[in-house]
Amino acid sequence: MKISIGVILVGSLMVSSLPECKEESVSKYKTAWILDKYKSVSDSQIEKDTEELLQRVKNFDEKFINILNIDNLKEAIIEYEKICATVSEMYSYFGLNFKLNAKDNDLSNACQKMTELYSKCNEILCKFEIAMQKLDYKAIESKLATDGELAQYKTYIRNVFKYKDHILSAPEEVILAKIGACGNSWYKFHEGMLARIKFSFDEKELTLTDVVEKANNGETEEIRKNASKSLSAGLKGQEFALVSVFNNIALEHKVFGDIRKYKTPEEPRYFADDISQEAVDNMLDAVTEHYAKICHRYYRLKAKILGKKNLQYWDRCSKVKLTSGQEKKYTYDEALQIVFEVYKNFSERFYEIIKELTTSSHVDAFPKEGKVSGAFAWPMPYEKPYVLLNFYGSVRDIMTIAHEFGHAIHMTLSLKNRYLVSNPALNISETASTFGEKLANEYLLKHESDPKKKIELICARLDDVMATVFRQTAFLKFERKIHDIRKKKELNVDELNTEWRKVLEESLGDGVEIDHCIDNYWGYITHFTSSPFYVYSYSFGALFVEGLYAEYKKVGKDFVKKYEEALSSGGTKTYAEIAQMFGIDANSREFWNSAMRSIENEIDELEKLCGSEIRN
Repeated sequence: MKISIGVILVGSLMVSSLPECKEESVSKYKTAWILDKYKSVSDSQIEKDTEELLQRVKNFDEKFINILNIDNLKEAIIEYEKICATVSEMYSYFGLNFKLNAKDNDLSNACQKMTELYSKCNEILCKFEIAMQKLDYKAIESKLATDGELAQYKTYIRNVFKYKDHILSAPEEVILAKIGACGNSWYKFHEGMLARIKFSFDEKELTLTDVVEKANNGETEEIRKNASKSLSAGLKGQEFALVSVFNNIALEHKVFGDIRKYKTPEEPRYFADDISQEAVDNMLDAVTEHYAKICHRYYRLKAKILGKKNLQYWDRCSKVKLTSGQEKKYTYDEALQIVFEVYKNFSERFYEIIKELTTSSHVDAFPKEGKVSGAFAWPMPYEKPYVLLNFYGSVRDIMTIAHEFGHAIHMTLSLKNRYLVSNPALNISETASTFGEKLANEYLLKHESDPKKKIELICARLDDVMATVFRQTAFLKFERKIHDIRKKKELNVDELNTEWRKVLEESLGDGVEIDHCIDNYWGYITHFTSSPFYVYSYSFGALFVEGLYAEYKKVGKDFVKKYEEALSSGGTKTYAEIAQMFGIDANSREFWNSAMRSIENEIDELEKLCGSEIRN
């Protein structure tokens, strides 16, 4: 195990150019982060804090590691936690600033220094958990029963012993800690390389975020087609670098997995999330079996709505537009008011949390030169999280705000726990965010009387479902394949292109025609390199929420208090324990099938609404 500086990032992390939607000059709310831990990345206080941190780590080593026992365990854990929180606070300052300007070399260098500092601390601190694993666990359990303060760390202690079979000797762990930053360097190289590629489009040079936006959401088919081909051409120019990154990430993952005696490349991810391979496979099989009933069916229906025989690949995300005139654009304040009302109608507590975020400089709302695209929420040890948005004024932006504020609510409620057990596992981390999106979608549909606009809204929601559930499932299958190939030999571009195309064709079906230009799109998916097998959590989380939402619709307001309690548990409960709070068996195949039926019902509703609106 490593010291905890866990961060939950949601959405793609690509670098923006100057925005098409300018930042509003007037807003009732704070629209930019204030990151004031240090004056700048060259603040002299950084060096002082670094020296102080390293001294604390040294003192911790001398005081506890070689003489750890049942009696001083609590004191040791509390000091260890403080050190972890300090590392997280320092890392967050540089990490958050880097997300605002990923082209800044000084910030890039500062982030690398922090990564190396983290690694240096971990060289010593990793020995603490090894020492803990040598203690008598039954004796610790007896102590937990009588010491309330120590009991707050029960989950953390359990997790330490859970890793006992995968931890090496102290000298070996120190060696692994010393080389631990190498994988991060490959991911950082991947992200930095993508930020620097220029994509030729309409006699202009676009950044990755801009060309992907046009490829997915361009106003005309011609724009989407040309942007898609431009994206492919730009990636093709970096094929050697991209395949090198994927080879080295997969190789490192295999080597470290072998060293720690994991049976499969995926096991470290699932082990960390307290979920079994069987549970993930059940989810994966359920999604795959519903490819035709849901994903293929939806894209055929969408093609009819758009007056096409089949969709081109670049049409799959295109907006369904049945009403005349331009799409309504919302101001940031208008969008916030909708999201505020959505959450207030559900929980006054949730509303107060997100209202405070928007008035305390914890939301960075608008695109800027050099800022990463997409959206995410970033947890802090003892304060409110930070939320990054890139607001353009669309309905989809409202859904994004609802999603990220859901994360922020979850993180804020989790602060009631000790820092070491505050962050939920990945498969739980998408719960509040996806639930928030469901609430927002229901609100917008309820307040829309025009059947054509209802169709537009349902299609927008189902587009997201296809991307979150079915596309991410295809991503997981792709990852499984490339890691399997890498066990035997180096990957090459043709193999990556072929496997990528296979998983997309399987998931999209015959309603979508796939141009070969998309064969190398695997190259810009940073989740594959930043956190192998992370993508399963998107499908898992989205379907888990389908089950929770069905329970909410059944019992109404009685659900809310229990849901608040579930989110407040942070990392102290597994997904299975949270499901049990609502009488759900999330390990059963029937649970996943019921989640699929819920999505099918939405397609049924869409078909009924369409009626004569579908152009034959």
